[in-house]
Order: sequence, then C-alpha cells, then structure tokens
Amino acid sequence: MLWRLCPERLETFLRARNLQVNLRVIEEQLRNQALAGVVSSIAFLQVFLTNLLNLILIMVVASFMLLDGERLWVLVLKFIPRHLHRRLSLTIERNFLGFFQAQILLMLFLTTASFLIFLLLDVKFPLILAFIIGLFDLVPGIGATLGISLVCFIVLSQNVWLSLKVLAACIVLQQIQDNFIHPRLMQNSLNLNPVVVFFALLVGARAAGLLGIFLAIPLAGVIVSWFDIEEMQAEG
Repeated sequence: MLWRLCPERLETFLRARNLQVNLRVIEEQLRNQALAGVVSSIAFLQVFLTNLLNLILIMVVASFMLLDGERLWVLVLKFIPRHLHRRLSLTIERNFLGFFQAQILLMLFLTTASFLIFLLLDVKFPLILAFIIGLFDLVPGIGATLGISLVCFIVLSQNVWLSLKVLAACIVLQQIQDNFIHPRLMQNSLNLNPVVVFFALLVGARAAGLLGIFLAIPLAGVIVSWFDIEEMQAEG
C-alpha cells in the first residue's frame, strides 16, 4: 500500500502522476517544527513551575506571618520613631490586611458563582474548573482573565458551543465582581487611582515577578496614604 512505500519509491510514484514533492524537505520541516514545539513546551513548563513555586512560597510566608506576625511587627517597629508607631500600624493594617481580605472574598465569590454556573450549564468537573478560576483570581490585575481563558480552553475539548457559553457567563461574573463587589470591598482599605494600580502592577511584576504583583498594590496604597498624595487617590 502507498503508506508502506519507502520515501524514494513514494516520490517516484508521485512524479509519475506529475506531483513534484520532496519528501526529505517535508520531513526536515516537520522535524524542526516538532523540536520547536518541544522547546516551547519546556520553556512554558519552566515558567509555570517557577510561578507555582513562587505562589507556594508566598502562601508559606503568609502562613508564618499569621502565626508569628505580631513578634515580627514589634521587631520592625523598633527601627521606627515611637511617635509614628500608631499611624504606621493603622496605615499598613488598612492597606495590607484590607487588600488581602478583599482578594480572598473576591476569590470565594468568583469560585462559588462559577461553580453554580458550571452546574447549570452541565460542565464536566465543575468544582475543579471553578477552583482554577478562583485560584487565578488571587493574582491582582489579570488573574481572573487568565483563569477564565484557561477554563474556556479546557471546556473547548468538551463542546465548542458550551465553551462559548462558559466564556459569556464568566465575563458577566467578572464584570459584576470588578464593577460592583470590588469597589465596595476596597473602599475602606485601598484608595488608589486605577492608573496608579496599573503602574504599580507593572513595576511589581518587573521588580519581583509574581511576588511583586501580590505586594505592589498594598505597598502603593501604604505610600499614597502615608504621604497623603491626593492626585494618586481614587476620585470620590
């Protein structure tokens, strides 16, 4: 049969039918594309594992800070003038604690709402997919968008129309979160102009990667609150 012929005989077979095909060139191109795909996959896996390790380290550090954070904070205050202790404590508590509490609440909202939507749409593995979206939502800025994109890509293997419905539903949930829930959760902690938030995320990602993204917004909130920079605060 045709696919059992060696390359030389196959080329001869095709030339006899006026089909000029160089199988060696095609084979070389396929080999190069396969190697490029392997290299890209390894690079993506390396970046993914690095970010995953950073996320685990952040969670470990946060756990230790919750367990023994008071003693560490007392140590930090020893290097700061006594008359600034109360103001600094209130500023950092309002920005850092308020920010992380809000992020957790937003994650719980998006995870729960996505899980219910996936159940209504009869999506396979709804809890796992909802957890993926919620986990990505912990990353400020583009986390929710990345999580939704990944989930829609996974659902695409089940059904194209179902993937489009999941995308539409998740976009609606994300808009509700960003425009109604997020401002109310942050109004008592962070008071930052959206441009400042975006710039802080860029600087944080550039300076310290995933860890910088997590810390950029609350740090910017502390700086703006401490120096009372009205131009960098949110309107109203």
